[in-house]
Amino acid sequence: MFSALEKQIQEELVSQSIPGFSMAIVRGREVVYANGFGVTNKEEGGVPVTANTLFRIGSLSKPLTATAIMRLVDLGKLNIDVPIQSYVPFFTLQDAAAAQTITLRMLLSHTAGLPDGTDMVGSRDLDALEQYIKQDVPQLTLIAPPGLIFSYSNHGYNIAGYVAEYVTKTYFPDLMQEILFKPLGMLRTFYDPLMAMTFPLALGHERTESSEVVVRPFYDNAANYPSWFAMSTAVDYAKFLLLHLQAGRIDDQPILTASAIDEMQTSQVSRYNLQQLGCGLSFITERYKGIQTIRHGGAIGTYTSFMLAAPEQDLAIVTMSSQDYGIDLAYDILDQLLETESSQEILPKKTPNRSKWKSYTGHYLGNLNGLAEIFADGHHLKIRLNGTELMLHAFDENLYFTQNADGEPDMTVGFVIDEEEETPFIVLNGQTCKRMDSEQLMQPRINVSSFEGVYSNGAISFGLTVKGDQLLLLDEDQEYYCQPLFGHFFYTNEQGLLEVREIERQRTLIIQGSWSFEAVESSKVQR
Repeated sequence: MFSALEKQIQEELVSQSIPGFSMAIVRGREVVYANGFGVTNKEEGGVPVTANTLFRIGSLSKPLTATAIMRLVDLGKLNIDVPIQSYVPFFTLQDAAAAQTITLRMLLSHTAGLPDGTDMVGSRDLDALEQYIKQDVPQLTLIAPPGLIFSYSNHGYNIAGYVAEYVTKTYFPDLMQEILFKPLGMLRTFYDPLMAMTFPLALGHERTESSEVVVRPFYDNAANYPSWFAMSTAVDYAKFLLLHLQAGRIDDQPILTASAIDEMQTSQVSRYNLQQLGCGLSFITERYKGIQTIRHGGAIGTYTSFMLAAPEQDLAIVTMSSQDYGIDLAYDILDQLLETESSQEILPKKTPNRSKWKSYTGHYLGNLNGLAEIFADGHHLKIRLNGTELMLHAFDENLYFTQNADGEPDMTVGFVIDEEEETPFIVLNGQTCKRMDSEQLMQPRINVSSFEGVYSNGAISFGLTVKGDQLLLLDEDQEYYCQPLFGHFFYTNEQGLLEVREIERQRTLIIQGSWSFEAVESSKVQR
């Protein structure tokens, strides 16, 4: 199998212009395959990528952080169900009362109600995480009450990492080395670029119309180390996955209790999906073709990483790339090794509870899905998503789905019920959308000609340009149509929700409601 796999990867790297890629496969108690492809630096030639080449792994950092915290739980130093203010008394948010209720379990399962975001470029000082907790976190506003829904958040993991740092009186990077990386033999997993640069390191590459250019400078922000700034190798991360396949043991040595591993891999919150999509303590949980899986992705700059595991089958795969590649490949490998079969099940349509439809109807806005309208049309409940109208069919009490042309389940819509008369949130394909006030929709559309220019956060740049009367988002060598929604809000299939507005007299592009890019060049973008 592996010779055919290598041929497939090599062909895809060439066709998709991927500079560097590495991966590892774990079965049972060993790493059965590990290899690298491409080069570390396509601009200068670089050196060949191997399974020991470092990559930025983005949010694959989160399972590392969660596992370290569970080690501290095993050691009796932390309790995931105690409000974190009992550990860090000065922790607060704009909603001080809600801040008193947030626990590590909420932070690690993305149910604290915190927004996503954070900056890619920031301080490298050792106290950067503490300063972020004291200065930035108190300004955060909740997007949902703590404990109600899944809401993915980098802030949540940074806060959790600081709780561990504060309780142990050890700077977070040093703590991770002490309680996780060294015990697992992860000798090439770091946060500090100055340490990473002493080993072969794959660089991020931005695509242009004619080539791939190395991204400079190499961004860093020590406040984000717990959430998405680790650097690792396929071999190192495979050791971490072995820990989670072997109930917390490595070479028969206990690192984590079996109960802690089980807690991490057990869904803590439903994401309203037909495949039982949920979130454990960091891991995304899902039933895939009849197999229970855990997974997590990572994206930072141009880097993409992904891990997929089937714990009951003792199988795990990790991929690391300097461009967008590896997720589909991981599923292909799982399919081949476990000989899974595609399910073409056509779900029966259950009788809906129409008495709830009044509370469902309304408009909802999601950072990834854009604008959704739920409405009743005679005897049918429907969704209008960014202008496309679809019929909803009942699957469960508060879970509906759409069907494709072949009658197969396509999109899922879950209705989050609380004490209010109106449903405050829907969960669309596993992603949260928040109810909107009708007044927001009345905002007049903006003349987009003033939006043209280049926008940057110091590490990544996007462009906006107008062709005819259409606004286009420029991302590397691609351009994407921005569908007008209302006011200064737009939607793209590729990047989700876009907003352009003035913040402190600075024109700013906001992507997915969380990531801000300031205008650095206002003239028309040349293509």
